[in-house]
Amino acid sequence: MNTFNNAQFFDFEKPKGSIKSIALIHKNMKPGGIEMLVVKMVKWFSARGYQVTLFLYSSGGPLLREVESLEGVTVVVDEDTSDPTINVWLATKMLSKRLDEKFDLVYSFGPMSFLLSYLLPARKRMSGVYSPDSYAQKGIGGAVKALKLIDPKFAQKLMFMNPSIKERTENAIGQPLENAIFPLPLDFCTAMNPLGNAESRRIVSIGQLARFRTYNYYMIDIMERLIQIDPEFTYHIYGTGQGEDSLRKKIAKSPARNHIFMHGKFKPSDKKEALQNTFCFVGMGVPLIEAAGCGIPGIVGKVNDRFGLTEGFLHQLPPYESGDSSSETSELFSVEEQIMKLLSSKEEYNRISKRERVKANEFESNHVMENFIKEAEFNKFSFRLH
Repeated sequence: MNTFNNAQFFDFEKPKGSIKSIALIHKNMKPGGIEMLVVKMVKWFSARGYQVTLFLYSSGGPLLREVESLEGVTVVVDEDTSDPTINVWLATKMLSKRLDEKFDLVYSFGPMSFLLSYLLPARKRMSGVYSPDSYAQKGIGGAVKALKLIDPKFAQKLMFMNPSIKERTENAIGQPLENAIFPLPLDFCTAMNPLGNAESRRIVSIGQLARFRTYNYYMIDIMERLIQIDPEFTYHIYGTGQGEDSLRKKIAKSPARNHIFMHGKFKPSDKKEALQNTFCFVGMGVPLIEAAGCGIPGIVGKVNDRFGLTEGFLHQLPPYESGDSSSETSELFSVEEQIMKLLSSKEEYNRISKRERVKANEFESNHVMENFIKEAEFNKFSFRLH
């Protein structure tokens, strides 16, 4: 029987010295949230002199244009239009790297790319978790089982987008973890040019129109009462998705229909324009953080909530949370009451606006990426950024 030592084959060595060469592994570069994160990370690394190799195991995509001409960046991808689950050509390319010098860091963005990362020689190996169900056994059980076989300590190399995803992953794999939180690195408008305005009556929501994002629906009911207080109130919805038709029907039947505007699909570059002169933001996730980072009070939407409840403003959430997870123990408030709090006085509005900016700084690009590099250079497998 052929036997070998897994630890020796996959070089489970702790890093020595500073990070200089980085390998990133992802599926493709078609438009999406994780793909935009890859773009942001590659640009940040390139601007600071790191040598980056991006491996794409299932074709390329339009976002490749953002990174392929950057200095110090190499892209390894087989543009196979059949979009295979695992590209054998690329796997062979990755295996051939075992004859080269080790990458200082190999970072992946999901269970399958994490599994493939073990084909590359690495001084440090880490992988990000960006969905609460990434390591649930259903659907990707094969990848997780293979990771456990190859590296019994694989879970110690995970980094989590927020504490809720960390907790869900712990439940999925059946063990507690003391790993780092690596939030999405974001950029905001300058402090000298805030987009929030206490005198405005423009309320904005940005995001995919998914059925679990129920704030778009209950905000129609809230708008019917707000226009009785001030007829200048308007509600602007940016995004498309499966809930679009039902949302349009509800708006059409509402007495506030002339105050509610659906703007449809938009590009990330349009976001700043969408947030101009905004009274408050209602929603979750990245758009909520970006709004708060520009001084707009952000009221946090809850997943699958039909009653217009909220955990408050972004600054009231635990560290690194942005409302796209569900908590059973949080104190809840009325979304409408939070809007009325903003209306109570300009002083109260400005106080909340400043606290939102401070909270959003947890996600500021340079701050997050500098901590990421410090973590990658740290000598232990168990780590944290917070």
